[in-house]
Amino acid sequence: MENTLDNKGLNLKNILVPTDFSNCANAAADYAIQLAQLAGAEVHLLHLQETPVNWIRLSKEKEKRYPETLRAIGHAKSELSKWVRKAEKTGVKAERFLVFDTGKDEIIRHLEAHQHDFLVMGSHGADGLEEKLIGSNAQQVLRQATVPVLIIKKPIFRPVRNILFVSDFTDVSTASFHQLTGFADLIQAHIDLLFVNTQDQFTASAATDRNMDRLMAHCQREDTCTRNVINAETVEDGIKAFIRQQPMDLIAICTHGKSGLRQLFSPSIAEKVANRSILPVLSLRL
Repeated sequence: MENTLDNKGLNLKNILVPTDFSNCANAAADYAIQLAQLAGAEVHLLHLQETPVNWIRLSKEKEKRYPETLRAIGHAKSELSKWVRKAEKTGVKAERFLVFDTGKDEIIRHLEAHQHDFLVMGSHGADGLEEKLIGSNAQQVLRQATVPVLIIKKPIFRPVRNILFVSDFTDVSTASFHQLTGFADLIQAHIDLLFVNTQDQFTASAATDRNMDRLMAHCQREDTCTRNVINAETVEDGIKAFIRQQPMDLIAICTHGKSGLRQLFSPSIAEKVANRSILPVLSLRL
């Protein structure tokens, strides 16, 4: 049944999946198709192909001078077509896009030109967001993307049922939180809101409760959200301790467009958890 969640802050109709056909990119494409099935959305599969010269202006005759590039382009077209067919077999409309020589900016251009409302991408290896991601810098993609970005590091074999939303809750907008609750409603997941109180930045419980209650009032389904406060030496330690007690399937964070993940907390360490975690990470713009 189609569910675009227009009234819940997540208007999921058009999903962009940049891909380099690596294992993690394939995992991202798989999950994007699953989301598209649930939401009645379509999927765009985008591959950025590096070429030694300006391929668009090259004549067919001159293309023959670059047999390796021709093979790479042929492989990319074949892989994109496979993913389109895979999506269509599940009833999901999909399109393929092969772009030459434009780099990471093409992801943002495509996102805006085609009015995508969600982006799913794979992240290579344990170094996560700080390393090259699909041939580009993930920090810059996150910094410029104005829509939710879901980063996947390995195949998701079980349903995402438990989402950990980590924040200091001082400036989380209602619109951003609606996107998270809309995503949770789509996949029928529970949200654990987590505030980590540290000794060097201790916050009075009353202030924390008010900030968290303000957001929880917007949870659509009964028992969608649970409020959690944990004391720890550092935010990173608190997150790890919480996940040990209550296993999670996905981590959600809010980011500032100006500096990506860097400003999530005053002591900027939450991105370390996202980078080192094997869990999928959902980034929402404040």
